[in-house]
Amino acid sequence: MFQQALLNEIVAFIAVAEFGSFTLAAEQLNSTKSSTGKAVKKLESELGLNLFNRTTRSVRLTEEGQIFLDAAKHAVDTINEAKLLLDARKDEPAGHLRVNLPIGIGRNIANTLKDFTQNYPKVTVELSLSDRFEDAIKGEWDIVVRIGELSDSSFIAKRLCHVSPVLCASPEYLSRRGTPRNLHELREHDAVMFRMPTGKRRPWIFHETNGSTIEMSPNPLALFNDGRTLVDAVVSGLGIGQLYDKALGSLLKTGELIELFPESAVKGPPINALIPSGRVMPAKTKVFIEFLKNHFN
Repeated sequence: MFQQALLNEIVAFIAVAEFGSFTLAAEQLNSTKSSTGKAVKKLESELGLNLFNRTTRSVRLTEEGQIFLDAAKHAVDTINEAKLLLDARKDEPAGHLRVNLPIGIGRNIANTLKDFTQNYPKVTVELSLSDRFEDAIKGEWDIVVRIGELSDSSFIAKRLCHVSPVLCASPEYLSRRGTPRNLHELREHDAVMFRMPTGKRRPWIFHETNGSTIEMSPNPLALFNDGRTLVDAVVSGLGIGQLYDKALGSLLKTGELIELFPESAVKGPPINALIPSGRVMPAKTKVFIEFLKNHFN
């Protein structure tokens, strides 16, 4: 099977066929007559055919050479068209974009995805929601969004924003159990907590009046290992939970959740868009990262 010929050998053959001269073809290719002749000879050797009838005065295609010329020109034209298409896609966002997001913030992003698709109709977005970083590593994702600092060197981190932990409860819960008057009274209430992929509970974090930071890990009434279910549980009145603000959407504005002790709130970890290292970032990836920044901020 003919597989070994390189593209420059085919290009040399096409130039000789079109100019009818090794000398003129070499000038066109910014090469030498000797190099052009060797390239054509190698191509003929790979094919096992003579592509040209050569005399001291002329170079003419054989019948087989004419057949190969037609096919070769079509192939080179197809490659050039593909390159032009790819060059255009560097500037124009287009194609299939695969994005992996944490469950809690991912659903809120899905609710605003219409804005992105209207601005970039040639981009098809595939969203996958998972809180486990292992799931992201296994998949061939264009963008992986995660909360926390980057620890995997196979990704490059693009900072999107920081999250803030918000201690909150539903009006129904506070009406039923009462509103805690200080942080110490939280231990008397029903706690709803998040279990991290490591298996540990995510502690509640607060600023104290003296400026120090404290962690609290009350005995939970319920534990959840995905952020959205945790939010839903707190909204339902199950208990008090410390939730990331980027997962809340409009729940505080609509009054479905009430923030407790806002004066004790701390700045939380960053949200990063992780891009596989070693890849050129296409336009579709760049514009989606900008969309994420606008969404979070």
